[in-house]
Amino acid sequence: MVYVKSQIPNDVSIQVDDITFQAHKFPLISKCGYISNIELQPSASENGYHLKLENLPGGAETFETILKFCYGLPLDLNPHNVAPLRCASEYLYMTEELILVHDLYMTEDGNLISKTDAFITFVVLASWRDTLTILRSCANLSPWAENLQIVRRCCDLLAWKACNDDNNIPEDGASDERCLYNDIATLRIDHFMRVITTVKARRAKPEITCKIIIKYAEKWLPLIDEDLEGVRGHGLGKSELKFSVNNREKTEESSLGCEEQKGIIESLVSVLPPQHGTISCHFLLRLLKTAIVYSASPALISDLEKRVGMLLEDANRRCQKMLGNAMMVFTEQLICFSRPILYYQSMIEEDCAKQ
Repeated sequence: MVYVKSQIPNDVSIQVDDITFQAHKFPLISKCGYISNIELQPSASENGYHLKLENLPGGAETFETILKFCYGLPLDLNPHNVAPLRCASEYLYMTEELILVHDLYMTEDGNLISKTDAFITFVVLASWRDTLTILRSCANLSPWAENLQIVRRCCDLLAWKACNDDNNIPEDGASDERCLYNDIATLRIDHFMRVITTVKARRAKPEITCKIIIKYAEKWLPLIDEDLEGVRGHGLGKSELKFSVNNREKTEESSLGCEEQKGIIESLVSVLPPQHGTISCHFLLRLLKTAIVYSASPALISDLEKRVGMLLEDANRRCQKMLGNAMMVFTEQLICFSRPILYYQSMIEEDCAKQ
């Protein structure tokens, strides 16, 4: 239980999650339209009133900050807390009209909705690093952050930054752009898809889209053994193969379940640029292997097979060597490469027929 210390006795208790705040009614109703309009119920155990705030965005920690704001204490806004505060202020209806009604001498310079909105617009969205921070903080604020357009504004800013700050960065060079791609790859898949979809809608170069997708795959998709050592498992059918997945340090991305991994694969493939030659054969093969291991949809696997088949003609030496090793493993059942090779052969036959 949290008490507001004052010589005036507390007359209202507010429960948020498992914490009860003992406070005063007037400071709250002067800033919170929700509390001002609701009919407060008398407390059964103590004098005064009791109110339980169900599903308040940000929970008890955010409400404690709001409570301090209602009592006139300094408000410390930062990229980590501004999204929960913006959502909670909307929940509590902390509008400017309340300031005009209760602050007759105009000593206040705005209620919490306007303050958090201004901070997001003029401070957070001026920095892509702060924008990433606030977007991550929106993970547990659905649907409030979506309805208030916080997620959309953040994704739009990140997409704009990614589209406009690519300057043919050398592979071994460190730069803000390279850090931007790495940081975008830390987003959860739904937010990442919003960013990449906006990047494509802005007609960014396919190479930019590919770089971002590859960074995301490198972080979230497991590494299937590079040498494609298919090991027959005990009890598996004659034509079935069991793949081993490289063990990695226990991290958030490596602890994802099979369905989550499958969802990530299908999402990434759905936004691959259609232009020929924008994606390396090596990366497509990795997606294909992973898609097979996690039993992605036949249509998705077929799409990847076609892409690989189209790239066989101009595959680099590394890809050719990997294909050779892979085909030795799949001598009985060419699970990954039979149809790509058929696509490749059909293209050769078409070229010969034209000559």
